[in-house]
Amino acid sequence: MDKQKQLEGLKQTLSQIYLKNIDFLKKYHINIYEKIVFFEKQNIQNYSLEFINDEFKLLVLKTKQNLYKKEPFSDSLDRVNNFSLSNAFTLIKMEELKKKNHYEGEINSYIYLNEYIKKFENIEIKINKFIFIGTLLGVHLNDFHNSLNAKSYLIIEPNIEIFRLSLFLCDYESLSKNSKLFFAISEDSFSLENITKKFLEDKYELNHLIHFELSGENYSFLVKELQNIFIHSSQMRYPFSDFIISLKRGYNYFFEKKKSIINLSQNQNLFENKRVLFLGAGVSLAKNLEWVYLNQEKFVIVASSAVLKHLRILEIIPDIILAVDGQKEPMIEQFNVDEEMYKNSIVLASIKLDYKLFEKLKDTKIFFMQNALELFSNYGFLSGVTVGDIGIDILARLGVKEIYLLGIDAAVDSKNGKTHIGTHKSSKKLNLNEKDSGDFRDDIVYVKGNLEEIVPTFREYLEMIESAEDIIFRHKEYLKVYNLGSGAYFKGCIPLKVEELKVNLEKIDKENFKRKFLQDIEKSSKKILEEIDTKEIIKEKNILKRLNSIKIGNFHQEFKIVFEKYPNSMICNILDRFFKLILPYENILKNQDIANKILQKQIYEVLNAFNWIFDKMDTKFIEGK
Repeated sequence: MDKQKQLEGLKQTLSQIYLKNIDFLKKYHINIYEKIVFFEKQNIQNYSLEFINDEFKLLVLKTKQNLYKKEPFSDSLDRVNNFSLSNAFTLIKMEELKKKNHYEGEINSYIYLNEYIKKFENIEIKINKFIFIGTLLGVHLNDFHNSLNAKSYLIIEPNIEIFRLSLFLCDYESLSKNSKLFFAISEDSFSLENITKKFLEDKYELNHLIHFELSGENYSFLVKELQNIFIHSSQMRYPFSDFIISLKRGYNYFFEKKKSIINLSQNQNLFENKRVLFLGAGVSLAKNLEWVYLNQEKFVIVASSAVLKHLRILEIIPDIILAVDGQKEPMIEQFNVDEEMYKNSIVLASIKLDYKLFEKLKDTKIFFMQNALELFSNYGFLSGVTVGDIGIDILARLGVKEIYLLGIDAAVDSKNGKTHIGTHKSSKKLNLNEKDSGDFRDDIVYVKGNLEEIVPTFREYLEMIESAEDIIFRHKEYLKVYNLGSGAYFKGCIPLKVEELKVNLEKIDKENFKRKFLQDIEKSSKKILEEIDTKEIIKEKNILKRLNSIKIGNFHQEFKIVFEKYPNSMICNILDRFFKLILPYENILKNQDIANKILQKQIYEVLNAFNWIFDKMDTKFIEGK
């Protein structure tokens, strides 16, 4: 009888915990609550929570396998006691960053980070953000929380049924008392990424080391998936300093050099149904260079500036050149060819273009495109990963209906391991048999090929492939893209071998095309300030004035108040990126006096960079005098 009462009491306790959790989810996580309700209506049962021989078991009904290797409460204590600090995602660099993407005489993000990294012999590791990968019955979640008391938790469970059973034993409400909870329950990869990004946004200053507990090896694939999400979300992939460069150089080219800004905010019709051959620096171009030479009159030739030296071999002069990189040395090197290769071409350049290169190109037919941010509202801006996907987007927005890709490979040559055409500065030969090193830039992975079953590529290029596919999908109603290369397959592209392409295509009158193109792009580009621009610039100057008045010791907290009031401010958005990149490094230093001195110096420098930019924009420019 006592045993029966004990079981009845246990059932009542479990029911109370479950109902408490359901009430909590209904109040604070309605989407999870609705998932649970929907699942219960399906009347599906693949797992069972059992109490056998005085211990709980999580059984797979089909096989009677217990997902626990020992009693859940003992398992939980073992997990906590044996937890290794090495179970962590490292979101910051622990060793000094090498000189890369350097802007001479400008603020460089990697230099800012190195100022903290040099002090990393004295760091303090606290577990403030934590990820549970798999819940099982959730017993260990409460025990970890009692031990860690982390500020925020990301709770991932791919199986809704297992998560539901955890509601009987894990008190999720108690977890939320002093911590913020993020749930990713039965989510696809896209939703998991979005939820993880929200987790990163919360208390972003703590995004240095994020520890995790893996419920079992069956979920180990999620460790890699999360690692990729963190890499893609890194502020160093497009750091705040690049935005300052765009702001500074963009205003310079518009106000002082009197250069036009192309309107990318809406699709235009500048190509009038002309076929475009878009050339990138992939190995496919080298293999088919002679074909390009023989057929160049049948296409409008659009080339990445990276291929100019290779086109020089057969004197193929592009009609349009895309120059989207802001780096000095690589870009000057790309244009280190006979002037004949570009002097009569139309150059579409990023506002990040290096000043020295501009001096070389200033007498060409050069037009600028906003990059990563809108200096001028409603004129659009470039966004993407490489010149390949960015170029497809530019051409689609300017009205191309038919694009033929060649050298936009997003892959490594499957036979010899070459990464680019031989004339490209970054060209190298890789060992395709090397094992996964965990390095995002150098790791080789295999993807579906365009003309081959599979091709090797860099993990870094996966994002470019995804971006290209999104761009092609966005423009699919009127855009056809043919991929002539032997690199990666892009969903939405039509694979086509050059020998299968019709050879009887009509020649294009290039001079007539260029004349009409220039007339039309001039008409649609921005040459003078409009009233909306003047108002925006004055607003930014007033925001900057307010930011300059904040006491440096409390700048971040006061800044957040200003940012909340002006969420669309360019200056505030760049500063937000600054803090998201810098604060995790500043926060991990044990000596906060040193950390604060470095941070305050950097805040002064960033504010001074903004002051320099907007002080040059005096009344004369704003009023158009």
